[in-house]
Amino acid sequence: MKAVRVKSIWDPKKEYRLGPKDIEGKLTYQGSKIWRNPEIFIEGLPIPVPEEDEVLIEVKACGIRGTDVHLIHTD
Repeated sequence: MKAVRVKSIWDPKKEYRLGPKDIEGKLTYQGSKIWRNPEIFIEGLPIPVPEEDEVLIEVKACGIRGTDVHLIHTD
């Protein structure tokens, strides 16, 4: 299974005011104002084995969300 991953450093800009979601869970709608030095790469991962109460879905195609694209923009 292939996965697109983004790794970056949590380093909010000085002028950005962190909200509750930013602080509690490191979740933000303003990724380019929070995360620094983004690296995007594709990697192979093992196919997960579903639990008894789960299902495994085969994905034929997917895309990258606009918010993820904004995350990798440096400014």
